[in-house]
Amino acid sequence: MTDPQYQLHLKALGKIARLWDDGGLDTASLKLLASRLFDQIATGETVSYEGVIVVSTYAPSLNNAINGGQNPVRSTAQIMAEQYLIQVLTIDLTTQPVGTDAKSVLEALQTEMSVGVDGKTLTDKSTTGFVNFFDTLWSPSGTWNTEADVTADYKDSIFVVTTIV
Repeated sequence: MTDPQYQLHLKALGKIARLWDDGGLDTASLKLLASRLFDQIATGETVSYEGVIVVSTYAPSLNNAINGGQNPVRSTAQIMAEQYLIQVLTIDLTTQPVGTDAKSVLEALQTEMSVGVDGKTLTDKSTTGFVNFFDTLWSPSGTWNTEADVTADYKDSIFVVTTIV
C-alpha cells in the first residue's frame, strides 16, 4: 500500500480502536468520539466512499450501544472494524488475505507492513492502541512491526485519538 492508503485506513481504524478503548466513557464523550469517527472517515473525496458506506450502516447500532455501556460499545466497535477491514482495507492491500474474515485481513496487513515488504511500523503494544486492539480482538498470527511511539510510522498518539487527524 502507499502511505496515503495506510493513512486513510489507519485514521479510520484508529478512531474505531479509540472507541473500543474508551467504551466506558460517559455518553456525551462517546457521542463526540462517534461523531468524529464519521467525520474522520468521510474525507470529502471519492477514496473515502467505501468506508463511509460500510461504517455508516452501524450508526444506529452505535447510538444504541452508547446508551448501553462499555460492552455494547466495544461489541459495536469490533463489528464496525471487522466490516471495515473486510470490505474496505482489503481493496488496497497488495498482499491478498488467505480468507475473507477480519483475522485474515489483519494477517495480510501484518505481512504488508513487515520489514521485507513495506517496512511500516505501528506503536509498540500497550494496554490501548492499534496493536492491543488488533491482537485482543482477533489474535492474528505472527507479529506486528512495531517501534516506540516517537519513531513509529503510524503512531497511536497520532491515529488512535479523539481528534480528527
